[in-house]
Amino acid sequence: MSITLSHAASIAKAQYEDIRKSFNTEAVSFCAHYHERSGLPSEIPAHYHEYIELIYVIEGTFVATVSGRDFVLSGGDLLIVNANEPHSFYRKAESKFICLQFDPFLLFSSIRTSFEARFIMPFIISCSSPQRVVKKAELDTTSIPGLIQNVQNEYSQKDYGYELSVRSDICRIFLWFLRKWRAQGLEMEMKESVRNEDIERLEKVLEYIDQNYMNTVSADKMAKLCNMSYSYFSRFFKASVGRSFSEYLTYVRVTEAEKRLISTGKSISQIAYETGFTNASYFITQFKRYRNMTPKKFKQRLFNEDISLETPDDIEIVSTYASR
Repeated sequence: MSITLSHAASIAKAQYEDIRKSFNTEAVSFCAHYHERSGLPSEIPAHYHEYIELIYVIEGTFVATVSGRDFVLSGGDLLIVNANEPHSFYRKAESKFICLQFDPFLLFSSIRTSFEARFIMPFIISCSSPQRVVKKAELDTTSIPGLIQNVQNEYSQKDYGYELSVRSDICRIFLWFLRKWRAQGLEMEMKESVRNEDIERLEKVLEYIDQNYMNTVSADKMAKLCNMSYSYFSRFFKASVGRSFSEYLTYVRVTEAEKRLISTGKSISQIAYETGFTNASYFITQFKRYRNMTPKKFKQRLFNEDISLETPDDIEIVSTYASR
Protein backbone atom coordinates (compact mmCIF):
# COMPACT_ATOMS: atom_id res chain seq x y z
CA MET A 1 0.00 0.00 0.00
CA SER A 2 3.01 2.32 0.29
CA ILE A 3 2.73 3.72 -3.21
CA THR A 4 3.84 7.32 -3.67
CA LEU A 5 1.21 9.34 -5.55
CA SER A 6 1.78 12.72 -7.15
CA HIS A 7 0.81 15.69 -5.00
CA ALA A 8 -1.81 16.83 -7.51
CA ALA A 9 -3.37 13.38 -7.79
CA SER A 10 -3.54 13.04 -4.02
CA ILE A 11 -5.16 16.46 -3.65
CA ALA A 12 -7.77 15.54 -6.25
CA LYS A 13 -8.87 12.55 -4.16
CA ALA A 14 -8.89 14.41 -0.83
CA GLN A 15 -11.59 16.57 0.73
CA TYR A 16 -10.72 20.18 1.62
CA GLU A 17 -11.21 20.99 5.30
CA ASP A 18 -11.70 24.55 6.50
CA ILE A 19 -10.33 24.24 10.03
CA ARG A 20 -11.47 27.67 11.17
CA LYS A 21 -15.03 26.86 10.15
CA SER A 22 -15.10 23.24 11.32
CA PHE A 23 -13.79 24.05 14.80
CA ASN A 24 -15.30 27.55 14.99
CA THR A 25 -12.17 28.71 16.76
CA GLU A 26 -11.89 32.03 18.55
CA ALA A 27 -9.43 34.74 17.54
CA VAL A 28 -6.59 32.23 17.35
CA SER A 29 -4.89 30.46 14.46
CA PHE A 30 -4.26 27.10 16.10
CA CYS A 31 -6.09 24.27 17.81
CA ALA A 32 -5.02 21.28 19.90
CA HIS A 33 -6.91 18.07 20.66
CA TYR A 34 -6.18 15.20 23.01
CA HIS A 35 -7.62 11.88 21.85
CA GLU A 36 -8.13 9.17 24.47
CA ARG A 37 -8.61 5.45 23.81
CA SER A 38 -11.83 5.09 21.86
CA GLY A 39 -12.60 1.41 22.48
CA LEU A 40 -13.01 0.97 18.74
CA PRO A 41 -10.68 1.63 15.81
CA SER A 42 -11.55 4.68 13.74
CA GLU A 43 -10.60 6.17 10.40
CA ILE A 44 -10.35 9.76 9.16
CA PRO A 45 -10.67 9.83 5.35
CA ALA A 46 -8.30 11.69 3.01
CA HIS A 47 -8.41 15.46 3.46
CA TYR A 48 -6.17 18.51 3.35
CA HIS A 49 -6.13 21.99 4.86
CA GLU A 50 -4.03 25.14 5.07
CA TYR A 51 -2.72 24.32 8.54
CA ILE A 52 0.46 22.47 9.51
CA GLU A 53 -0.43 19.42 11.58
CA LEU A 54 1.55 17.50 14.20
CA ILE A 55 0.47 14.11 15.55
CA TYR A 56 2.20 13.00 18.74
CA VAL A 57 1.33 9.44 19.76
CA ILE A 58 1.30 8.87 23.52
CA GLU A 59 0.59 5.16 23.39
CA GLY A 60 -0.80 2.53 21.03
CA THR A 61 -0.56 2.38 17.23
CA PHE A 62 -1.49 5.09 14.74
CA VAL A 63 -1.39 4.68 10.94
CA ALA A 64 -1.13 7.71 8.66
CA THR A 65 -1.13 8.07 4.88
CA VAL A 66 0.44 11.37 3.77
CA SER A 67 0.76 12.28 0.09
CA GLY A 68 0.27 8.63 -0.82
CA ARG A 69 2.82 7.14 1.59
CA ASP A 70 2.01 5.05 4.67
CA PHE A 71 3.55 5.56 8.09
CA VAL A 72 3.04 3.50 11.24
CA LEU A 73 3.56 5.35 14.52
CA SER A 74 3.93 3.92 18.01
CA GLY A 75 3.91 5.55 21.44
CA GLY A 76 6.37 8.44 21.60
CA ASP A 77 6.58 8.97 17.81
CA LEU A 78 5.82 12.30 16.10
CA LEU A 79 4.37 12.90 12.61
CA ILE A 80 4.53 16.19 10.70
CA VAL A 81 2.09 17.06 7.89
CA ASN A 82 2.78 20.22 5.89
CA ALA A 83 0.14 22.72 4.83
CA ASN A 84 -2.07 21.54 1.94
CA GLU A 85 -0.74 17.97 2.02
CA PRO A 86 -3.44 15.28 1.54
CA HIS A 87 -3.53 12.87 4.47
CA SER A 88 -5.72 10.25 6.12
CA PHE A 89 -5.49 8.52 9.50
CA TYR A 90 -6.36 5.16 11.00
CA ARG A 91 -6.17 4.86 14.75
CA LYS A 92 -6.19 1.60 16.65
CA ALA A 93 -8.65 1.28 19.52
CA GLU A 94 -5.95 1.51 22.20
CA SER A 95 -4.17 4.58 20.80
CA LYS A 96 -3.85 7.90 22.63
CA PHE A 97 -2.46 10.94 20.82
CA ILE A 98 -2.29 14.73 20.67
CA CYS A 99 -3.11 16.55 17.44
CA LEU A 100 -1.81 20.10 16.94
CA GLN A 101 -2.98 22.16 13.95
CA PHE A 102 -1.87 25.72 13.27
CA ASP A 103 -1.66 28.35 10.57
CA PRO A 104 1.91 28.47 9.16
CA PHE A 105 1.78 32.26 9.46
CA LEU A 106 1.65 31.83 13.22
CA LEU A 107 5.43 31.36 12.92
CA PHE A 108 5.81 34.94 11.72
CA SER A 109 6.52 37.56 14.37
CA SER A 110 4.14 40.51 14.69
CA ILE A 111 6.29 42.18 12.00
CA ARG A 112 6.46 39.85 9.01
CA THR A 113 9.75 39.94 7.15
CA SER A 114 11.24 38.27 4.09
CA PHE A 115 13.97 37.04 6.46
CA GLU A 116 11.42 34.96 8.37
CA ALA A 117 9.81 33.87 5.11
CA ARG A 118 12.95 31.92 4.20
CA PHE A 119 12.30 29.63 7.18
CA ILE A 120 8.52 29.44 6.98
CA MET A 121 7.76 29.18 3.25
CA PRO A 122 9.28 25.69 2.91
CA PHE A 123 6.56 24.33 5.20
CA ILE A 124 3.93 25.87 2.92
CA ILE A 125 5.29 25.16 -0.57
CA SER A 126 7.11 21.87 -0.03
CA CYS A 127 5.67 18.56 -1.14
CA SER A 128 7.29 16.67 1.74
CA SER A 129 9.46 17.09 4.82
CA PRO A 130 13.03 15.73 5.03
CA GLN A 131 11.87 13.57 7.93
CA ARG A 132 8.18 12.76 8.08
CA VAL A 133 8.30 10.80 11.35
CA VAL A 134 10.59 11.39 14.33
CA LYS A 135 10.87 8.27 16.47
CA LYS A 136 10.56 8.05 20.24
CA ALA A 137 14.24 7.20 20.74
CA GLU A 138 15.26 10.52 19.21
CA LEU A 139 12.57 12.62 20.88
CA ASP A 140 13.16 11.27 24.39
CA THR A 141 16.38 13.28 24.71
CA THR A 142 14.71 16.55 23.64
CA SER A 143 12.21 19.05 25.03
CA ILE A 144 9.73 18.37 22.19
CA PRO A 145 7.34 15.98 24.04
CA GLY A 146 7.09 18.48 26.91
CA LEU A 147 6.45 21.39 24.55
CA ILE A 148 3.68 19.48 22.77
CA GLN A 149 2.06 18.54 26.06
CA ASN A 150 2.27 22.15 27.22
CA VAL A 151 0.57 23.40 24.03
CA GLN A 152 -2.26 20.94 24.66
CA ASN A 153 -2.60 22.00 28.31
CA GLU A 154 -2.53 25.72 27.52
CA TYR A 155 -5.11 25.36 24.75
CA SER A 156 -7.49 23.25 26.84
CA GLN A 157 -7.26 25.46 29.96
CA LYS A 158 -7.18 28.79 28.09
CA ASP A 159 -5.73 30.77 30.99
CA TYR A 160 -4.93 34.45 30.49
CA GLY A 161 -2.21 34.84 27.82
CA TYR A 162 -2.42 31.23 26.61
CA GLU A 163 -2.10 32.41 23.00
CA LEU A 164 1.39 33.76 23.69
CA SER A 165 2.43 30.53 25.38
CA VAL A 166 1.16 28.35 22.53
CA ARG A 167 2.83 30.47 19.84
CA SER A 168 6.11 30.45 21.76
CA ASP A 169 6.09 26.65 22.15
CA ILE A 170 5.18 26.03 18.49
CA CYS A 171 8.01 28.31 17.34
CA ARG A 172 10.44 26.40 19.58
CA ILE A 173 9.25 23.09 18.13
CA PHE A 174 9.88 24.23 14.57
CA LEU A 175 13.18 25.83 15.40
CA TRP A 176 14.23 22.39 16.65
CA PHE A 177 13.18 20.83 13.32
CA LEU A 178 15.01 23.46 11.26
CA ARG A 179 18.25 23.16 13.22
CA LYS A 180 18.11 19.38 13.22
CA TRP A 181 17.61 19.16 9.46
CA ARG A 182 20.30 21.74 8.79
CA ALA A 183 22.79 19.84 10.97
CA GLN A 184 21.99 16.67 9.04
CA GLY A 185 22.34 18.42 5.67
CA LEU A 186 18.68 17.79 4.83
CA GLU A 187 16.49 20.11 2.75
CA MET A 188 12.77 20.41 2.17
CA GLU A 189 11.66 18.77 -1.07
CA MET A 190 9.98 21.48 -3.13
CA LYS A 191 7.20 21.02 -5.63
CA GLU A 192 8.58 20.59 -9.12
CA SER A 193 6.96 23.85 -10.25
CA VAL A 194 8.73 25.93 -7.58
CA ARG A 195 12.18 27.31 -8.47
CA ASN A 196 14.64 29.29 -6.38
CA GLU A 197 13.99 32.43 -8.40
CA ASP A 198 10.27 32.01 -7.75
CA ILE A 199 10.90 31.94 -4.01
CA GLU A 200 12.96 35.13 -4.31
CA ARG A 201 10.14 36.78 -6.23
CA LEU A 202 7.67 35.69 -3.60
CA GLU A 203 9.82 37.21 -0.88
CA LYS A 204 9.78 40.52 -2.80
CA VAL A 205 5.99 40.44 -2.89
CA LEU A 206 5.67 39.67 0.83
CA GLU A 207 8.09 42.46 1.67
CA TYR A 208 6.24 44.93 -0.58
CA ILE A 209 2.92 44.07 1.05
CA ASP A 210 4.36 44.54 4.53
CA GLN A 211 5.60 47.99 3.60
CA ASN A 212 2.53 49.12 1.61
CA TYR A 213 -0.53 47.28 2.99
CA MET A 214 -2.06 50.62 4.01
CA ASN A 215 -2.18 51.70 0.36
CA THR A 216 -3.82 50.22 -2.72
CA VAL A 217 -1.91 47.02 -3.57
CA SER A 218 -3.13 45.12 -6.61
CA ALA A 219 -2.32 41.63 -7.85
CA ASP A 220 -1.65 43.14 -11.27
CA LYS A 221 1.06 45.40 -9.84
CA MET A 222 2.63 42.49 -7.95
CA ALA A 223 2.60 40.39 -11.12
CA LYS A 224 4.60 43.10 -12.89
CA LEU A 225 6.99 43.28 -9.93
CA CYS A 226 7.64 39.55 -10.40
CA ASN A 227 7.79 39.85 -14.20
CA MET A 228 4.86 37.44 -14.51
CA SER A 229 1.52 37.58 -16.24
CA TYR A 230 -1.47 38.28 -13.99
CA SER A 231 -2.92 34.79 -14.42
CA TYR A 232 0.40 33.02 -13.79
CA PHE A 233 1.11 35.18 -10.73
CA SER A 234 -2.34 34.47 -9.27
CA ARG A 235 -1.88 30.71 -9.65
CA PHE A 236 1.71 30.87 -8.37
CA PHE A 237 0.82 32.91 -5.28
CA LYS A 238 -2.11 30.64 -4.38
CA ALA A 239 -0.02 27.49 -4.84
CA SER A 240 2.89 28.92 -2.84
CA VAL A 241 1.15 30.60 0.07
CA GLY A 242 -2.02 28.51 0.25
CA ARG A 243 -4.17 31.64 0.01
CA SER A 244 -5.15 33.87 -2.85
CA PHE A 245 -3.38 37.23 -3.14
CA SER A 246 -6.44 39.14 -1.92
CA GLU A 247 -6.90 36.75 1.03
CA TYR A 248 -3.30 37.19 2.11
CA LEU A 249 -3.47 40.98 1.77
CA THR A 250 -6.61 41.04 3.91
CA TYR A 251 -4.90 38.76 6.46
CA VAL A 252 -2.00 41.25 6.75
CA ARG A 253 -4.38 44.19 7.13
CA VAL A 254 -6.42 42.42 9.82
CA THR A 255 -3.31 41.53 11.84
CA GLU A 256 -2.08 45.12 11.56
CA ALA A 257 -5.49 46.34 12.69
CA GLU A 258 -5.27 44.04 15.71
CA LYS A 259 -2.10 45.81 16.83
CA ARG A 260 -3.83 49.19 16.68
CA LEU A 261 -6.88 47.89 18.53
CA ILE A 262 -4.59 46.71 21.32
CA SER A 263 -2.17 49.63 21.50
CA THR A 264 -4.20 52.73 20.59
CA GLY A 265 -7.51 54.37 21.43
CA LYS A 266 -8.28 55.16 17.80
CA SER A 267 -11.76 54.67 16.38
CA ILE A 268 -12.75 51.76 14.16
CA SER A 269 -12.94 54.11 11.18
CA GLN A 270 -9.44 55.46 11.81
CA ILE A 271 -7.95 51.99 12.13
CA ALA A 272 -9.77 50.83 9.00
CA TYR A 273 -8.32 53.74 7.00
CA GLU A 274 -4.78 53.28 8.38
CA THR A 275 -4.70 49.58 7.50
CA GLY A 276 -5.90 49.90 3.91
CA PHE A 277 -9.62 49.12 4.17
CA THR A 278 -11.91 51.27 2.06
CA ASN A 279 -14.41 51.87 4.87
CA ALA A 280 -15.31 50.77 8.41
CA SER A 281 -18.15 48.53 7.23
CA TYR A 282 -15.90 46.42 5.03
CA PHE A 283 -13.23 46.34 7.74
CA ILE A 284 -15.64 44.99 10.36
CA THR A 285 -16.97 42.38 7.93
CA GLN A 286 -13.48 41.13 7.06
CA PHE A 287 -12.26 41.23 10.65
CA LYS A 288 -15.21 39.10 11.74
CA ARG A 289 -14.56 36.68 8.89
CA TYR A 290 -10.97 36.10 10.02
CA ARG A 291 -11.40 36.37 13.81
CA ASN A 292 -15.03 35.27 14.33
CA MET A 293 -15.80 38.49 16.22
CA THR A 294 -16.06 42.20 15.51
CA PRO A 295 -13.11 44.53 16.24
CA LYS A 296 -15.02 45.98 19.19
CA LYS A 297 -15.64 42.58 20.69
CA PHE A 298 -12.00 41.62 20.10
CA LYS A 299 -10.83 44.61 22.13
CA GLN A 300 -13.40 44.03 24.87
CA ARG A 301 -12.35 40.40 25.11
CA LEU A 302 -8.68 41.34 25.38
CA PHE A 303 -9.30 43.72 28.28
CA ASN A 304 -11.89 41.48 30.00
CA GLU A 305 -14.74 43.90 29.46
CA ASP A 306 -18.40 42.88 29.18
CA ILE A 307 -18.85 41.11 25.82
CA SER A 308 -22.28 39.59 26.36
CA LEU A 309 -23.83 41.83 23.72
CA GLU A 310 -22.60 43.42 20.50
CA THR A 311 -22.74 47.20 20.59
CA PRO A 312 -25.44 48.92 18.51
CA ASP A 313 -22.74 50.69 16.51
CA ASP A 314 -21.18 47.41 15.39
CA ILE A 315 -24.53 45.90 14.41
CA GLU A 316 -25.63 49.01 12.52
CA ILE A 317 -22.38 49.31 10.55
CA VAL A 318 -22.33 45.63 9.55
CA SER A 319 -26.05 45.62 8.67
CA THR A 320 -25.63 48.71 6.52
CA TYR A 321 -22.80 47.07 4.58
CA ALA A 322 -24.66 43.78 4.19
CA SER A 323 -27.75 45.49 2.78
CA ARG A 324 -25.85 47.19 -0.04
